[in-house]
Parts: sequence; C-alpha cells; structure tokens
Amino acid sequence: MQEQLTMTLPLALAGAADKPWVETAPGQAWSKLLWADPQAGAWATLYWWKKGYVAQPHVHLSDAHLFVLSGKLQVRDGVYGPGDYGYEPNGAEHGATTTLEDCTYFFVCNGPLRMNADPATGRPGYEVTCADIVAMHAKATVGNAPQTSMA
Repeated sequence: MQEQLTMTLPLALAGAADKPWVETAPGQAWSKLLWADPQAGAWATLYWWKKGYVAQPHVHLSDAHLFVLSGKLQVRDGVYGPGDYGYEPNGAEHGATTTLEDCTYFFVCNGPLRMNADPATGRPGYEVTCADIVAMHAKATVGNAPQTSMA
C-alpha cells in the first residue's frame, strides 16, 4: 500500500509545483490553491505551516478532508502525521489546530468555514468561503516561499 501511495501521490499533485505559495500568516503559513469551484463553493489546497503555527478555532460549515504529506498537526486530542487522513463533517467544531512539526497537508473543503471570535483579543468571528480563497490567491504576490521539499 505504501508503495502504491508513493507512486500515485506525485500524479495527484501534478501541476502543483507551478502554482505559487501564498503567505497566509506572515512567516508562519502558506497555501497553494490547486482547484476551486466557486459555483459549488468548494476548493482544494496545499497548506504548509511552520512548527508552532496555530490555526484559530473554527466550525466546518460543510464536509472537509485533509491528508498529511509531511510533519505533524494536533487537532483536538489527536495527532495527524504523514499518511494520515482526517474528515470533518458539516457542523464539526474544534479548538485551535497546532502545528507540532513543519507540516504540509492537502485539504479539500466543500463549503465555508466559520472562524470563531476571540473575545480575549477582540478578534471578531468571520466566514471563509471559496470566493475568499480564490480572491486571496488571485491578488497575492509570490513572496517568501517556504523551504520545503513538497510541490
């Protein structure tokens, strides 16, 4: 199975090397938009997060899938590492996601995410939609791309 995965993965990510990394959190997180269907509200992205990056608590307003390519993420009480798959059903809510090691993962989201407000910092809650992701990548400039062996 591992050999089959190794042989298939580069094909699944064909063209990813030509897409730009977009910095989403200064010096901490980047993404590559691989595919988007604005009419359906769905998108597929590669994320590269540095060790120590923490994604804020949020609610999945649609099904989402992730597959870890390298590194480790802590989600709730579990740790996802290379080769691990995660599924978040519509309505799934969780606290912060912590990057335990520099991590690259593939993410497919079938609709918006609602980022929770943080009263302690005064940060308001907001939604992230496919249109937001597409717009961010369209206007971003290629900057400090992460040093990673992934596409």
